[in-house]
Parts: sequence; structure tokens; C-alpha cells
Amino acid sequence: MNPVKAESRSAIRIATVYSDSYFRGFRACDMSLVRWLRISEALACAGYSVDMVINLIGTFPIEAPNLRQVSFDEVKWDKYHVIKTLFHQGFETLMRADAHQHPFIISKLGSVVGRQEATSGVYFFGDEHRGLLNIQSEIACYSKYVSILTRQSEDLWKSLHESPAQVLIVPTGVDRYLPRPGINPYSHIGQKIAVYIGNIYTDTQRDINRLWQNRLNELGAQLRPYEIRLCLVGPGDTSQLDPELVTYMGAIDQDRIWDYFYYADVGLSLAQGLEQHNESSKIYYYLRAGLPVVSEAPVPNNWLLEESGLGFVAPYGEPGILAERIHEASIRKWDFERGTRYILDNHTWNHRADIYQNIIDATIAVNR
Repeated sequence: MNPVKAESRSAIRIATVYSDSYFRGFRACDMSLVRWLRISEALACAGYSVDMVINLIGTFPIEAPNLRQVSFDEVKWDKYHVIKTLFHQGFETLMRADAHQHPFIISKLGSVVGRQEATSGVYFFGDEHRGLLNIQSEIACYSKYVSILTRQSEDLWKSLHESPAQVLIVPTGVDRYLPRPGINPYSHIGQKIAVYIGNIYTDTQRDINRLWQNRLNELGAQLRPYEIRLCLVGPGDTSQLDPELVTYMGAIDQDRIWDYFYYADVGLSLAQGLEQHNESSKIYYYLRAGLPVVSEAPVPNNWLLEESGLGFVAPYGEPGILAERIHEASIRKWDFERGTRYILDNHTWNHRADIYQNIIDATIAVNR
């Protein structure tokens, strides 16, 4: 087998698919949109011709070699060598477009749901759970590869689906190049900052949303004696947050988000329960910005803290201990350079694209 040479990759066409909703401008303030954009860019930078299939009203803000925006009413699915969907929604979108029988589909899943509601480590309920499980069955039937975040999710997938699809473990990636620091968004607070950056959900996963809000309130109260202010950055329902205990900073676009990392003192990752299958993508971003992390023990990718030397793990559901760890992290002298270098050497989006590159190059070479 002769692998495809890098200079020949431009002849290989890849479509990336997430949502057929109409976007009025492309505001990458949600992690799902960030993943879609970044992996599309990384595949384009590897030399492939990549189209993000998106119904976009307004201008497409991305200027990357070999990367285009194509609308659903213009796309010709049979012209692509590979279609890469993102999350259950991406494959459902492909099904609506009647393109799910394409011979080379890579389906990226953020979560794998079990047969029962609230399978241990995965928390979905009712119609949402049933819908996700049905889409998984279609993915298992039609996809050539299934891309999953963690070994825990891989084990659950294999216990559910007798599928010819091969499983890939592809975690979250980070940007290699970051913008320079801008204005401190916390300057009006006048205390050290512990920040939780991420989606706490709204209509979907309502139970998890309530859990997040209650736990953030509890932690904010525990941090007050240390004169550390807890801040939340990201989309989701915040109606139950106590503004005396937690400062909500809003949902911030990707081009402005890094200042919320740069000027914080500690980054926070909370687990969804005593077991958790999904990784915490925010940990990669905290570490990329050189921000020490405190994370709860059930989070599967806590090994990043040990390997980077930039954080602590705390037991689940113990806000007092969590506050102590955050305080300790805020005053400790860290080797920040070691932490950021570790992330750059191992966890950029280009590293993630390499995993796809290996299978695409080998498969296309065989089929030619």
C-alpha cells in the first residue's frame, strides 16, 4: 500500500457537516461550533480540499487554505471522497439531506448514550435520550468510522452496537497560535478569579443545567472566605444563579474568549456525577492558556493535569474541599511553560487531524 502523498491531498474532497439551521453570521461561541470550525481548518491545513456545508447568512469569516463554505442547496454529496459529521446532530442532518449512504462517513460523537435513560456516566432523558439512541443505530449502520472522545465511551459503544464501523479515539484539540492578551474582563471585580468556561445547557439536559447552577452557587459561597470570585463564561440557562455568589460573564465569541482565560487565576472543571464518560474539553483550553486547573475526580481526562503538571484533582461533590484546592492553586508557584509546552507538543487540532489523515490517506490509496 502506497500512502497518499501530501501534495496529492488537494484532490481528496472532504465535507464537514454539523447543522442545516440558518446561521446569521458565524459566531463560534459554543464548543460544538468551535470543534466544527477547528477540525475543518486542520484538515484543510493538512492539504485536503475541505467544504463546511453550512446555511450561512452573511460572510464566512474563515480564511484558510483549501477551506470553503458551501450551502446545502448547492452541495453535491457524490463529489466528496469523505463526509465527516459532528455529533448526533451532524449525522441527523446528513440523513435529512439523504446522503447518509455515502460509502465513507466519519461520525464524530461527543456523547454515547446507553439503552437506559441516565446510563451510569451519561445523562440524557426522555425523548432526547430516545432520539440520540435512534441516531446512534443509524450511525452504526452507515458509518465507516466512529470518532469518540474517551475509552469509557468506546466501551459503551461496543457494548451497544454490533457495527462494522471502526472506532477512533479523538479527543479535543487546542489552537497552536493564540491572540495576544487584550483588556482584562475581570478588572471591575477586584478579587482573584476562579472561572468556569463552558456550556451549562438550557432546554436540553435540564437536569444537568440545574445541577450546574446549584453547584456553582455552593462553590461560590465556599470561595468567599478566600476572597476568590467565581465567574461563569458560556451559554446556557443561568436563571438560578445567585449573583451574590457567581458572576455571569455571558457567552463570548471565540475571537474574544482568550482574555477570559488569560486574566483568570484558576480554571474549574466539574463532573456530571460520580461517573462520567465525556471528557472535559475546557481542560485543554485552560492548559493551553497556561491557567492552572482544579477538576473533580470523575472527569476522565484528569490525567492531563498530572502530565502537564498544572493542576489539582478534587473529590466529587465536596465544595469545601474544591474551594481549598482552588485557593491552593491560586497561590502556588507553577511551571506554566511546562504546562503549555506539553499541550502544544501533544494536543493541537493538527494532532487530531493526523488521526483522520492516517485513515483517509490509507483508504483512498487502496481504493484508487
